[in-house]
This record gives sequence, structure tokens and C-alpha cells, in this order.
Amino acid sequence: MKLARWPHLLLLIALVVGCNDEDDGVIVGGTGCGGSVQPIDDDDSAGDDDATAEPWDCDNLPDGPFAFNVMYGPRATEDLAFDDLGNLIGADNGNLFQSPYSGSPQLWVPGSGHFIAGLRALPNGDIVYSDVSNGTLYKVTPDGVRTALLSGFNYGNGLEVDLDGNVYVAEQSGGRVRRVDGKTGDYDVVADGLNNPNGVAFSPDYSILYVGSFGGGTIHAIEFDEHGNPGAPTVFAADVGNGQLDGMAVDACGNVYVCEYIAAKVWRFSPDGQGHPVILLGGETTWIPNMQWGSGIGGWDPLSLYVLDISSNKLYETPLGVGDKPRAYP
Repeated sequence: MKLARWPHLLLLIALVVGCNDEDDGVIVGGTGCGGSVQPIDDDDSAGDDDATAEPWDCDNLPDGPFAFNVMYGPRATEDLAFDDLGNLIGADNGNLFQSPYSGSPQLWVPGSGHFIAGLRALPNGDIVYSDVSNGTLYKVTPDGVRTALLSGFNYGNGLEVDLDGNVYVAEQSGGRVRRVDGKTGDYDVVADGLNNPNGVAFSPDYSILYVGSFGGGTIHAIEFDEHGNPGAPTVFAADVGNGQLDGMAVDACGNVYVCEYIAAKVWRFSPDGQGHPVILLGGETTWIPNMQWGSGIGGWDPLSLYVLDISSNKLYETPLGVGDKPRAYP
């Protein structure tokens, strides 16, 4: 049994070792520390609600903007993932790198592709990534062995993985989202006729897949029934920012996050898509393409959102006081 497969246990550990200060609703986090963590009661016997409570209050999350720590070491461009060993997996100039929380990045898989876009981890510890240049989705084992999982994508960009190990690929130029079996490469189409679909992320119960439009400024929601059959896409949010929406994420409370290209902002929408989105981060750069919550392994804080900055080769460690949705991978 791998600890990375149990995010709630990791978050309980974070309660014990977490450290943060809070000032007027803005989280101020030191390196590797989360925010808004509630202390555990000394009496953690069976039946004690405090011992199993989440370390956040979904009804009272801070609004931001948020303070962040700037990290210069990790190597990544379009997207990032975390492995079982405590590394951030990223790509640079067609090579895959493993970056520890502290220390220098190490070349992992050289010659991995000319334009590597989406990156995610599978439940078994493999890494999947999309090479836009040849329209292929690849899978890499922990020891660096690479195989092609499926080809024929028309600008396969954003990736998401469900609890069963299926990979959801947004084809930006193809206007569709495919669901690919992470073991066999078999696929079906869950949505078609979309406007430049880019970022993709599931709701906490994995019943809704959110898809952002790079150019349309729209976030669509695709609802799945109990058998995994997708419904027709509906509009979750429209006219977002400058319209160029990139990577996406969803927290444990069901809030939907999306990166805005050029303006370099991260927006947060409530689970019902109502009200005004909250700007979490912005103004520091010109290109933040994607983000991931820390794995809780090797120093990566599970209550922080790690946001990539391509324009200046930085990574923003942003304590939000809330963790990621349940996931079957680091």
C-alpha cells in the first residue's frame, strides 16, 4: 500500500507538521507549509470527530490574493505532475526531468518529444504525457521506459486522470475530449464540437469534468451518469478574463480553478459557477499555463497549489488552506 494513494491521510499528517501564519485573510506560507490548518485535539480516540475532520472550512476559505513562495529549481514548462518518490515531473526542451523539492533537477527521460504538453501520473505510478508535435500520448514507467499509448491526436493538450486510471485528453485543435484507457490505449469520445478545449479537471466526486476554452473564455461542464456515460456539455462559466484559458484544477471543496494566459491570473469559481470569480494570483508574470496541488511526498505541501511560470522559469508555491480533490495518484 502506498501512502500517496491516501490523500486524506497525508492531510492529517500535514495537520501535525504544518506551519503557517495568517494575516487579515491572506495566507502567508513558509516553504513547505500549508495555511489555515486547524489543530488536532489531543484526544484522538475512536469516535473523535476532530481526529478525522478536514483541515479546512469550505464555507470560509480565504478570498485572496495570496502570498506565495517563489521556487527557481524545478524544471517544467507546459505542465507538471508528481511521482511516488517525491519528485516533480516536468519537461524542458523535449526532455523529462525529475525535480526534488530541495536540490537540482535530474534528467530522467531524454528525447521525449519536441512539444510536450499535458503531464499526469497514473494510479500505478506511471507518468503519461502528450507530445503535440506527433499527436501521441506516451506512458513512462518509474524506471524511465517509454511506450506510446495512443496516437492520432489533433493538438492533444490538457490531461486529467480519473480514479480508475483513465486519461482524459483535450484536443485543442480537434475540438473534442477523449477518454483513454491508461492500460490498453482504447478510447472513446466524451465531448465533441468544443471551442479549443485546453484545461480539464474533475469535480471531487468525479461526476463532472470541467473543460476550459483557449480563446472562447468559456468553461464547460460534462456530467457523467453512474455508468460513466457522458452527457452533453453545458456552460459552467462564460466570458472569463481575456478568453484565453489554460490549465485547470478543482479543490476538495469543489471550487474550480483556471489559469488565464498572458494576463497570468488564476481564477477560482464556486462549485455552482455563480457569483464573481476570485483572482488568486496575478501580475507577476505573463504566462502561467498550469498548476497542481502538492503530493505531500518529499516536501511538496498538499495544501499548496504549485503554479508554473514559463516566462521566467519559476514555480509559485501558493498555500491556499485547502487540499486537492481525492485522487488515485501522487
